[in-house]
Formats: sequence, C-alpha cells, structure tokens
Amino acid sequence: MQSYKIVNDPIYGFITVPRGIYLKLLDHPWMQRLRRIHQLGCSHLVYPGAVHSRFHHVLGAFHLMQQALKILESKGTKISEDEKKGACLAILLHDLGHGPYSHALEGKLLPYSHELLTKEIIRSLNEEFSGELGLASQIFEGKYHRPFLNQLVASQLDMDRMDYLSRDSFYTGVAEGVISYDRITLMLNTVDDQLVIEEKGIYSLEKFLTARKLMYWQVYLHKTGLAAEKMLISLIERVKKILRQGQDLPIDPTLKEILTSDSLQKNPSDALESFYKLDDVSLIYSLKRLTSSEDRICRELSERFLNRRLFKVQLSDEAPDPKTIKSLKEKVSRELNLKPEEIPHFVLNGEESNTAYRIQRDEITILKKDGTLLPYSAFPNQLMSTGKVIKYFLIAPRTR
Repeated sequence: MQSYKIVNDPIYGFITVPRGIYLKLLDHPWMQRLRRIHQLGCSHLVYPGAVHSRFHHVLGAFHLMQQALKILESKGTKISEDEKKGACLAILLHDLGHGPYSHALEGKLLPYSHELLTKEIIRSLNEEFSGELGLASQIFEGKYHRPFLNQLVASQLDMDRMDYLSRDSFYTGVAEGVISYDRITLMLNTVDDQLVIEEKGIYSLEKFLTARKLMYWQVYLHKTGLAAEKMLISLIERVKKILRQGQDLPIDPTLKEILTSDSLQKNPSDALESFYKLDDVSLIYSLKRLTSSEDRICRELSERFLNRRLFKVQLSDEAPDPKTIKSLKEKVSRELNLKPEEIPHFVLNGEESNTAYRIQRDEITILKKDGTLLPYSAFPNQLMSTGKVIKYFLIAPRTR
C-alpha cells in the first residue's frame, strides 16, 4: 500500500496526502463539513464558476505548505519532522471555524471570528487525537518559538493567501488575480528563523500584492456580491429579532438554536456542537422556507436572494449625503408601501475598506543580494501603496 493518497487538483495537479493523521483528519466530519461551505460566500451570484469550497482551499494551502518546507530545507533551514508535521496540520485545519457563506456572515450568526472558532475546534480535536495536534495548535495561534513556521500559516506572505488568490482567480475567471505562486515559493528563505523573500523575487511579490488588491475590489468586494451579502445580513438580523421576540419561523433548527441561545452567544466552546451542524445547506434550506413566511421582510429578502433579484448598489469614494439617504428611504418606502420599521432592511448604507499591504505589523522582509534585510515598504521604487482604501455603499431596491 502507498504511504500517501493522491488528490487531483485543477490548480496544482496531483496533491499527495500522507496517510496517518493527515488522512484521518481529511476524513473527519469537521473537515468534510468544509465541502459544504462556499469559499467565496456570495460571489457565485456574480461569477457563476465561483462555487468552490473551503475544502478545496485547505487542500491547496496544505500542498503549498509541503512545497515551501521542502524549499526552505534545501536552502539550509533546519526543520524537524515534528515541525513539518505541525505546520502542515496547522494549515490543513486553519479554516475549520468558517460558517455558512464564509466571510459574508462572519460574526453575524455567532459573535466570534472564524479564527477564534478554529482555535477552539483545534483544541477539541487535539483532545480527540490524544495531543497529536499540540504543535499545530501552537503554530496556528502564532505562539511557536520559530516565527517562520507561524508566518507560513498566517502573515502577509502565507500559504493561505497564496492558495486563495490562485484558486479564486481560477474559479472566477478573473485574470488579474493570477500570481506566480511557484516562483514566490522558490524565493522564500529564512534569516534568524524569520521568513524572508529573496530580492530576485521582488517582482513576483509585487504582482502578488497587486493581485490581492485587485481581487478585493473586483471579486471579494464586487458591488453586486456586496449587495447580496448585505441583504443576507439584513435578513439574518430580522430573523434573529423575530425569534428573540418569542415568535416562530420555519427555519433550520440548528440555525434557530444558534440565533436564540444566550449560552452559545457567550461562550465559543459551548457553541461548537451546534456550529458543527451549520453549513450552507442549513442556510439555503432556511431561505427556501422563509419565502413562505408571514413576515414580509423575511419573505421578500429570502426570495430576492434565492432568485438573484438583488438590490441596486451605489459605490463611491465619499460618504453619501444624509439628505440623499433620507430621500432614497422616502422613495423606496412610498413605492414599496413599507412600514417605518421595515425601511432599514431595504435601504442599507455603510462602508467597506481594503488595505492591500500593512506596514504596522507582519511586514514582508526582503533579503537583499548583499545579505542585508529590508522591509518591503522601504524597498526602493516599490509599487504597492500602503494606505487603506475606503468605499461607501448605498444599497436599495431599484425604483422607478
């Protein structure tokens, strides 16, 4: 019997998964749940091909981690078998805390980040696997004493970003997101246990950073996808309010429990059993049931989302004038005959931001040809801006 299993991936070709703990985890219900979580939330409503799952992504990131560790070893970095195992397990498990539609509903169903939930899930799995995930847990939490291993899992140049940019651009068909992941990986090195990239990889690095910036505005924060996301959030808020008023709605029992249970909302470890049962299927089932709800907001928002009758979006570099918002609310209210308490669910405004590169923390370090180190932000003629870009949105049904 082979000591590994082969998985055919559309991005990298054949991915090898060693038997033992890796295959056991891949077959574990927590990991299989990721097959039922959209990687890109609502983006498939814009790019029909974007229906890949979190399971696809973690497999890809796992493959890149294996390659990166081999390259670092070939350049003289001493990495023990336990450290390799810990890093590979950490990247394999790094997205277990994602809920339905990934980032679209993060913090809306439960008041926790996916990173916090992932940490709790890994700790739970570590008990189940008799402490075999202890080092992976340390690396995932960024607490291991050799920083480059932590950085390969979570930093501005990690295997997570390397895969999701490659994978998301492939499935959306957005060529601006294509990166030279193989070239960047070959240029990785370590100095004093810190992850660095060699100077000759600077142009591949800049293409990587530029691709991330472009993918945010063209895919992750695309205005139509943004409209769907905000409508979904508005619907969840309405459902939660109705349930907490003591009324009933025909939705998935687990979703109902999560939205109404105070104990699950206050303690992430208490929420794991219910959270495990929650996925995109739970949400779609609930939306289909809500199309026949007696509540107009639930009925209309769920029907619009399911059938892609999305609200119109206005994106701008400046916040909309309060008078403009008031006028739009009055117009929408009049045309749709809305009650005052219904208007906030149909006219939505706020802001979204993107920082393509942070200089405050996790700076990418360039290893120059003369052996000196330089943060990317100080590199001569560097192309990437480091400031935050803010866009303001105003979302409402189309009016006459």
